[in-house]
Order: sequence, then structure tokens, then C-alpha cells
Amino acid sequence: MRSIAAILDLLIGVAGWYYLFYSKSAVRLGGIEEPAINQRRQRLRRINGLVMLLLAASFYAGVFTVNIEHTPQVFAAVWLSVLVLLLVIVVLAVADLRLTSKLRGKH
Repeated sequence: MRSIAAILDLLIGVAGWYYLFYSKSAVRLGGIEEPAINQRRQRLRRINGLVMLLLAASFYAGVFTVNIEHTPQVFAAVWLSVLVLLLVIVVLAVADLRLTSKLRGKH
């Protein structure tokens, strides 16, 4: 179970790193999208990458470092932060989808 959690954690971290530093898909939409909206989309994706990195760190802490028997309050706080970060990722993804649907409506 811990090896699956480690692999998932690594994949989340790599995806966040990619979104934060290397993803250029939003930049490529600059030719067909208004500059202000495209800038917003780029910011959303970079923030999402940062949140994914924070999620990877929180998930790692929840699985590998925090023990429920020794520090139940910290354990609860770490897993609550994981849930909040997942919610933030979903909200950012929905915002990106709304921008995409507006773009599709115009073209």
C-alpha cells in the first residue's frame, strides 16, 4: 500500500512541476484568445501546478510522516489540508473549463 502511495505522490509532484514550469499549452492559445483571458488561463494553470506540488507534499506527510496514534490532531490537519487542496484543484480546473467553453463558443 505504501509503495502505491509513493508512486501516486511522485506522479502528483511531477504533474505539478510540469504545470508550473513547462506547460505551454495555454501560451499556444494566445493566437486565438484575448490576451487578458489568455493571461488569466496561464495564471490559473501555474497556480494549479503549485497547488499540485503542495498536494504532493501534504500527501507524503499524511502517508509517511504523521502517525495517528502519536499526534491525532496533526494527522487530521494534514489530511484536511489534502482534501482542501484537492478542492482547490477542482475549482481551478472548473475555471479553466469555463474559459475553454467560452473560447469554443466564440469560434
